[in-house]
Amino acid sequence: MQIFRVDGMGGEVLVIGLGRIGLPVALVAADSGFVVRGVDSSEASISSLREMMSPFEEPGLGELIQKYSGNNFLPMTWDEANKSDFEDVRWIVVTIGVHVLPYPKPADISILHTIIDDLMARDSLKGRTLILRTTLPIGTTSLVAKYIEKSTNLVVGKDLNLAFIPERLVEGMAISEERSLPKIIGPVNPEALSEAKELFSQIGGGLVEMSNSDSAEFVKLIDNAWRHTRFAFSNDAAVAASAHGVDITEIINSANQDYDRNSIALPGPVSGYCLGKDPLIFEYAFQNVEPKRELPSVWLTALRSSQALVPWTVNRVKGSRVLVAGLSFKEDIDDFRMAFSEPLIKSLLDAGHQVSVCDPKLGSNAYTQLWPNLANNIINSGTDLVMMLNKNKYDTVIMAVRHSIWKDYGPEFVGKGLIIDLWNSYRNTSGIERIGLGS
Repeated sequence: MQIFRVDGMGGEVLVIGLGRIGLPVALVAADSGFVVRGVDSSEASISSLREMMSPFEEPGLGELIQKYSGNNFLPMTWDEANKSDFEDVRWIVVTIGVHVLPYPKPADISILHTIIDDLMARDSLKGRTLILRTTLPIGTTSLVAKYIEKSTNLVVGKDLNLAFIPERLVEGMAISEERSLPKIIGPVNPEALSEAKELFSQIGGGLVEMSNSDSAEFVKLIDNAWRHTRFAFSNDAAVAASAHGVDITEIINSANQDYDRNSIALPGPVSGYCLGKDPLIFEYAFQNVEPKRELPSVWLTALRSSQALVPWTVNRVKGSRVLVAGLSFKEDIDDFRMAFSEPLIKSLLDAGHQVSVCDPKLGSNAYTQLWPNLANNIINSGTDLVMMLNKNKYDTVIMAVRHSIWKDYGPEFVGKGLIIDLWNSYRNTSGIERIGLGS
């Protein structure tokens, strides 16, 4: 295949999926000198990008959109994409995640089949290197290779290259981390390794060569399963501390002080699109362990422990009028997907409480809309916490997220009902009625 080169850097890159991961990946590649074509199913997102606007918040993203959109970053929808658009593409990077069904049903990877079919319909697989940059059940990349060979006349390793390279980016740091974090390369065929190295050596970060794609898939899952387990441990310790009337913050800080063998996290709700689903995807691999055992994996136990923080919180609510402050999955992020507040609000509603909600990011983009199954049952919603506290009377305020804008709000809670402080942000505030998570 003739390779089109940009400033001597190589051929074009096609990024499929321009969401929280795909868009930073695409724009960092553009900033590294590549011509990048981006495809997404959302007409609204593509329209925003063509108008030089970011569809969500991410430090540094807006500047890259202004610099490259319409130049060497060319966003389009699938309906607009033709075979001719992909003629000079050398690398195809898929950043769309698989759908996780309720455990113990396996993850649904049919979206990958659809993408393969769409590429084949445009005769855009042969001669390329296909790179999966998402989170997949172990063995999925090999299954994709089999699907390609079964549904087409192409042979992986002969007609195209295939590799799995997990993304490990954190929202709020995606641009800087794409440039600096090591890239875990799991090739299906040897040529895929050299092709991936040529692409990512220009983007930045070290290159870690794995022996196969299964091992690379394992890396991504073990990353987030471990992180979730670590945080869940601290939350269980906090629940135990509450039962004994001792302060978990003091305990953890003392345990960590000048003791390098410890790195115990402070407690707080564990949630988010990756930490919420990756332990479940990892659990599918654990089902193959022989001999079978009655105990689940440590990471599935940790996930269930994190979910148990919802009833722990609901059981401490006083009165019927409840304000849930914080809807994102972590502080200062405009993303409500798989956030702790969603099951919390559902449980509060199921218990008969009148629930209002507040988040400074509420309604700012497609990622910060109220959950459709809950929205109609919310009494009030807003973005200004002080205004809501002063305008309405609540029996209980649940501080579910520690947004930095609320850091010094402790005095605002005086006389505002019971404060359930899940991040222990106001443990030193006097004059408030407060229940902390282990403090």
